[in-house]
Parts: sequence; C-alpha cells; structure tokens
Amino acid sequence: MPRERLFTPEEANQLLPRIIPLIEQLQGLQQSISKTTEELNQNVRKLSQGNGYPLQEIQKHVEELTRHQLDLLEAFSSALQQLEDLGAVIKDLSQGLVDFYAMHGSDLVYLCWKLGEDRVKFWHSMEAGFAGRRPLEERPS
Repeated sequence: MPRERLFTPEEANQLLPRIIPLIEQLQGLQQSISKTTEELNQNVRKLSQGNGYPLQEIQKHVEELTRHQLDLLEAFSSALQQLEDLGAVIKDLSQGLVDFYAMHGSDLVYLCWKLGEDRVKFWHSMEAGFAGRRPLEERPS
C-alpha cells in the first residue's frame, strides 16, 4: 500500500474548494506555457533563417520569452506541488480529472472527481481508470 493519504468521499469533497482553483490555475498555466513555447519556436526559426529579420530584436524577444516561460514553469510546479500536498492525484489536467486514494473493502482504489462535478460521486479500481468509474453507491462502506 502506498504511503499516500487515504480519503473518504467526505474528506475528498471538503478539499474541492481548494482543489478547483488549483486545477483552473494549472490549466491556464498549461495554455500559457504552450502559447509561449510556440512563440519561442517561431522566433528561434526566424533567428536560424536570417532572411532580413532584425536579429538583435528577435534575440532580445527570445530572451524575454525564455524568462517568461521559466516563470510560468515555476508557477506551474508550485501549483502542482500544492495539489499533491493536499493528497490529490491529477489524472488528466485538460479534463480536470483528479483522483484520491481510498479503500474499497481491503483493496486500494481511487475516488474519482472531474472539474465541473459538484462533488466526488465515483470510484474506480487502480487499473480501471476513468472508463471504469462506478457510482459511490456501489462501494461498500
């Protein structure tokens, strides 16, 4: 059994007001990181091609974008650490899919929650994943 914290549905639900803003922050940071990466790639291509582009200006812009990207990555890492410190396990950031370790009889399982759901309503085995979600009512207490 892992040393991670085990949750009841009630305990997981109590964390949602702290988890929701972190997931939303991580999603926004992920989008910003992707956008900045694309912009960096475009500017690096310009630098490597020459073709009359003002090289010093492009180089300065690449340096600024690189610093910005590092700041975004640091913020992402910090928000991710906060989420992990709460005991949540991100399964799919783009969907806002989060699991919490729990027990089902003598088996270790996940309580499963997705951004937009009002509370934790599902669980699944460690192997089943999201496709194997089952209502909590089917889980013995």
